[in-house]
Formats: sequence, structure tokens, C-alpha cells
Amino acid sequence: MLIARDYWINWKGFNMNSVQFFIAALLATIDIHLNQALNLSNLSVPRIIDAGQKAKLFCSYEMGNRTLNSVKWYKDGQEFFRYSPLTPPTTNWFPVKGVTIADGSSHCNQFICNVELEKLNVHSSGSYRCEVSGDAPEFKLIDKTANMTVGVLPKFDPSISGIVHPYRYGDFLAVNCSSDWSNPAATLTWYINNKTAPLNSLQPQINEITRNIAGFMLYASSLQLRINIDDPRFITKSEILELKCVSDIMGIASVRREKKARVTILALRDAGHKQRLLGQGNNGDAANTGGSCVRIGTIHHYICWLCFLLFTCWSLQLPNCHWS
Repeated sequence: MLIARDYWINWKGFNMNSVQFFIAALLATIDIHLNQALNLSNLSVPRIIDAGQKAKLFCSYEMGNRTLNSVKWYKDGQEFFRYSPLTPPTTNWFPVKGVTIADGSSHCNQFICNVELEKLNVHSSGSYRCEVSGDAPEFKLIDKTANMTVGVLPKFDPSISGIVHPYRYGDFLAVNCSSDWSNPAATLTWYINNKTAPLNSLQPQINEITRNIAGFMLYASSLQLRINIDDPRFITKSEILELKCVSDIMGIASVRREKKARVTILALRDAGHKQRLLGQGNNGDAANTGGSCVRIGTIHHYICWLCFLLFTCWSLQLPNCHWS
């Protein structure tokens, strides 16, 4: 009885504002629960793609206790594809500039809706949206959007030029990295022994521009690395520097390319010792060559003198000249 009385007292303490708040909270909870039942779980659109490839657009959703009314695909706010299982024809295409749906590529049902775009061009880049709607009476909508860039991706790794072998303490190293033609332009980064090269060792990146027949502006980027080899450690220690140039587009790992090269730095002590050895070898060779020339010249002189004496004796028929 005490508990019932307490409950009755507490209930008497409620006013109309409290009741209204309780009802509003209950309705909001029910509405949130219904909204959670309709969920667009995944949207897959390539961030960047080469114009020569096909773009696969993928959308998956969970209807919960709702019936699927339609799935629509948009580019920059313009609808180009619709799947409506309750209204024949179930699939419809709409003309949008830069969008060409490959024949037989669409696949949609109660859970997924995929389309494939072909003949990509400069107008195919843009914002792509998948919109899913439930059936009557609420026709709840849910959507997601992703951007896609269509370009010309590099087909080759960057090239490194200008390396001279070997370098010594006090030398100046200037090497250049050049990327393959691409759109968007590649961003180049130099690494020395897997560490990013300091900014004061880099020249400003140069982007050479041209145009191809498809209308894309193509860029060839180049970045020069300049190092004065004046680190004191190279006085007594030789070292091999690992140089790496990375060509990157929009920070996407799948289109990143790189090139590596090794540079030998001779220590000042080693370089001097090597030069002394070469100098001694050259001087020794010169001395040996000179000695040989002297000996050969002397023998030739004696032979000539002997021939002269024999010829004189034979000509004059001197009695003291004997042949045996």
C-alpha cells in the first residue's frame, strides 16, 4: 500500500507539460528507430580513374522493415539512372553530359545497385550521389555522395638524371627527377636514405604543359635536388646515399610511382689515398718506360757502331780484320 501510495503521489505531481514532454520523447524515439531501419551502408566511387578505364559505382543499403521504392544515381545533381522495382520499367537511363552507362552493366535489387560507366572524358569528373527511398506512406530518403576525378594517369615510373660517380667531400650534387605525363599534375618528393629531403635542397617544381587529343591538359613535372657534400662525416667515412623520387597524385597510394638511385660518396681520406696510388702507379710506369727506352737506345747504338766497323774493314781490306 505504501508503494502504491507513493506512486500515486508522484503521478499527481505530473503536470500537462510533463505529459506532453513524455509523449514527444516517445514519438521521437519511435521515429529514430524507424529511421535507423533504412540505412545506406556503403557507397563506392573511384576517387581518381584513368580515362581509358571503366568506372564502377557501387551502392549498398539495408531496408529493414521497409519496401524499396527506388534507387537513383546522380552526377552533379542530375539524375542519370533509376531503379524502381515497383514501377515498370524497372530501370531507366537519362542523358547527362560525361555519363555513359555500359550496356548490361547495371545490377540492382533489394540490397545493392551497381552501374558501370564507360567512355570517360573530361566531363565525367564530378560529384556522384546514390539516393535510396522507401515506399509509401513515408517515402523515407537516404543518400550519400562521393567525388570522382577522371584524368590521365602516368604509365611509367619517374626518371632520375644527372648522377655522376663517384662524389667526394666538397663536391656539389645536382640530380633531377622527371615524372611521366599525367592529369592531374604529379607532385614530386625527394627522399635521402628514406628521409624527406630538406626544403632548402630543392628547386621549385616545374610543370610543363601540353594538350592531347582527348582535351586533357597533360603535365610533366620535374624537381631538382641540390646538395653540397660538406658534411664533416665525409672527411673520414665513405657512404652510399639512397636517393628516391616519388611521384604522387592526390595522395592516392594506388597511383603512386617511385624511382630509386644510389650515389657513392668517397671520404676525403679515401679519395686522397686513391689519388696517391694512381699517381705512384703512373710515375712508376713512366720510369719503367723511360728505362726501357734508354736500354733499347744503347743497344741500338752499339749495333750501329759495330756494323760501321765491319763495313770499313771490308772496304779497306785491313789485315787486322778477321771474320773468324
